[in-house]
This record gives sequence, C-alpha cells and structure tokens, in this order.
Amino acid sequence: MRAPLLATTCLLFGFVSPTIAEDWFRFRGPQLTGLSTETDWSHAWGETGPPVLWRSAVGIGLSSVVVSEGRAYTLGNADDVDLVICLDSNTGAELWRHTYSCPLDANEFEGGPTSTPTVDGAQLFTLSRRGDLICFDKVSGHIHWQTQVAELAKVRTPTWGFAGSPLVIGELLLVNVGDAGVAINKQSGEIVWGSADRDAGYSSMVPVQVAGNQAVVFGSARSYVCVSVQSGEELWRERWLTTFGCNAADPIVADQRIFISSGYNRGCALLELSGKQNAQVWKNKEMQNQISSCVLIDGFLYGIHGDVGAGTQLRCMDFSSGDLQWSDESLQPGGLSAAGQRLILLSDDGELIIVEASPLGSNIVARHRVLNEKCWTAPVLSNGKIYCRSALGELVCLQVGKDER
Repeated sequence: MRAPLLATTCLLFGFVSPTIAEDWFRFRGPQLTGLSTETDWSHAWGETGPPVLWRSAVGIGLSSVVVSEGRAYTLGNADDVDLVICLDSNTGAELWRHTYSCPLDANEFEGGPTSTPTVDGAQLFTLSRRGDLICFDKVSGHIHWQTQVAELAKVRTPTWGFAGSPLVIGELLLVNVGDAGVAINKQSGEIVWGSADRDAGYSSMVPVQVAGNQAVVFGSARSYVCVSVQSGEELWRERWLTTFGCNAADPIVADQRIFISSGYNRGCALLELSGKQNAQVWKNKEMQNQISSCVLIDGFLYGIHGDVGAGTQLRCMDFSSGDLQWSDESLQPGGLSAAGQRLILLSDDGELIIVEASPLGSNIVARHRVLNEKCWTAPVLSNGKIYCRSALGELVCLQVGKDER
C-alpha cells in the first residue's frame, strides 16, 4: 500500500525530489507536510553540537520561522505590542520590523502570536491573534494593505485567538477565521467569502481535491471542515468535539485519506474521501496531537502524543491501520519536523534531537541543548540551517549544511 500512497502524495502536492537546499516559505514547508526535501545536511555534530550562526530576541510567542531568499521572518510580542521581524538569515541582522498594538494575552501559556507568516512571491502575509491581517513587501517591509479580518468578516475571536497561518492559493488568501474560514483577495485585501460567526479552530488549512473541486480542510472549534477554495461552499464536515474547542493540529492528507488528531484525550481518526462524502476508516486514542502536527514518512505517522507541559511522547503509528508501532516518553518533544529519514525534534526544554524515522523503534542519532526555555514551536530546516525558537522569544540559527562544516 505504501507505493500508491507515496505516488498519490506526490501528485497532490507536486513531485518532490531530494534537494541540496530549499526555502521554507510557509508554515510546515513548501509542501505543507512538515517535511524538508533537503539532503545536504549533517547531524554529525560531535560533543560541541551544531555551530551557532546567530541568536536573536524576537519577542514572546509560538510563531515559527519562514525563510525566503536570504531572509527569515517571524512574529513576537513585547509589552503588548506585536512584532513582525525580518532578519538576514546568514547573520541574524535585523533588516526591518513592523509593530502594532496587540495584547500579550497570556492564558495557560506565555502568550503572543501563534500564527506563522507566509511568503508568496514578493509579498509577506501575517495574522495576529486578534485578527490583524497585513500584506507586506517582503524585502522593504512596506505595507501594501492591512485589515482587521475578524471585524471585516463579522466573526468572534476564539479563546486563544487566531492561530492558523495564512494560505495562498491563486489570487486568494485563506485564513482560519470564523466557523469555516475566510477568503481575501491577496492583492486588495477585500473579502471574497466568509463563514458563520462561530469559534474558529487553531489549525492551518491544507489543500485537498474533492470531486474535482479545489478545496481546503482544517479544524474549527467543533469539527474538521472541508470547503471549496473559490466559493467557500462547505463540502463536508466531520464533527470533532475537543476540550476547549482546541483542534489545533493540521490534517495530514494522502491518497484521498485525511488523518485528524487532537489532544486532551480526544485521539485521532483516518477519513476516506469519496466524492463529497467521507467515511471513517479507523479511530483511536493512540495519537493525540495537541499543538504540533504529525509527519508522514513511508506510510508511517510520527508525532507528539499528549499535552505539552503535562508530559509528551514521541510516537510512531501505521497510517493505514492506526496501529501503534512504538512510543518513547523519554524525549518530551515540544515541536517536530523532518527531513528524509530523520525526525528533527525540539524538546519542551530546548534540546535539539535527531531521531531515525523508522517503525522499528526510536533511535536517537544526535542531540544537543540549544535553548534553555520552554519550546513548543516546530524547528525549521532551510538552506542548511536549523532555526529553533523558545516561547519567550529566543531564536537560534544553527549551521548544519555539510558544505559549511
């Protein structure tokens, strides 16, 4: 079954071949899978760990990093002011920043922005927890347009604010705002379609084809929902009740099947798409992604099981059957991404850990402490560098490219 699964994934997201370097221009990477295609990087660090290129203070928050053409972007907050920061990816020098008033709004975590910026061509899009949606020139920081999308769409702000990262498809900018999303004209900032005034979830949107329609699937507060990109028409909805309405992990789409998962003892399920219908293939509680989404490698899901701050485990699960392959509670992961057959973990207390992606067991091949604070943000590998960020806003850039060692 795994060969058809891989083939369908390549058709869905575009063929992916191994690369020496790539820009990571949106949340969970170019293919929206949390997987980097970079091959020319090394985990042979030795006792001293990977070389630190630079460190920077970017403000409180859980926003991850995106990288485009030598620039790294992220969001933070300092003294109830949100920061949009652009850094030189090689030196860490600040190239520009934009600020606007926004409450830190600490609530069961340190607070600050939880959405990650998105680069599309020459434009950079950011979304605050309160719904400030801004389109920048990515090089100069000049603002092309800005709007308060929650007010524009006449919808409420959920308990922990808006967390999904903006997604560009064609001329539309899609955001997880309202019960089933909002679409904005990416050139003008004008609303194209909206949805009902009910709590949004906290996941980002993932593209999927449904009966020939270009669609997106994502978590709302009470369901995982699939809507047409062009019209906003709801194509299907899977009722998925979670404590606090916290559906935050992005769906995993492969072979016309969709994996969904939430924390707070909710569990996970695999849905099979057929036309505009979906059927449940299996459901269990063996993988509970509270914040960080799984990665799918060769037919197996690797993910963070459990609620961050209360004890997490790294787990491996068979995608097709839902059978748990193994669980390792010794690593306490806070964020996860992957490249090739290697998982890139950031523990909740700042240790960078590289683990072989194998259904046979958890084999650690490298580890080194790079931060000394709470870390719930996924690490990013881009152009031979790994970016790790703490909740209090320390961002470290590590050189792991083979040609630089």
